[in-house]
Parts: sequence; structure tokens; C-alpha cells
Amino acid sequence: MPKPQWAWFAVAVAALTVGILLANAGWMVTDNRAGPPGGLVIAALGLLAVWSFGKAFFNFRLPKD
Repeated sequence: MPKPQWAWFAVAVAALTVGILLANAGWMVTDNRAGPPGGLVIAALGLLAVWSFGKAFFNFRLPKD
């Protein structure tokens, strides 16, 4: 297993925390406001968190060297 990259781990924790806080603040509710629905923002933060956790603990560079 490769050495953990702690900067990516910090990015993942930050994205996860912000996503949880936004969901608790009610951003998942869609209404007729301008801008993207809150669900898309939270989904993007979730994808960033999952990708960052993977980047921190697994060496999945493409193409392989």
C-alpha cells in the first residue's frame, strides 16, 4: 500500500464536512431560486470527497507508469 497523501485526506474531510453542513442547512430542498439546485452542489462535494479519499490512500494514476 502506498504512503498516504495527507493533503488529499484533508481535502476529502473538508469536502465531506461542508457537504454535511450544507445538507443540514437545507440545501437539498429545491425551489424556484436562481442558480443550480442544492442537490447538485452536495452531489459534487460528495464526488470530490470520495475521489479525494481514493487519491489519498490508493495510487490510481492513469496511465500507469
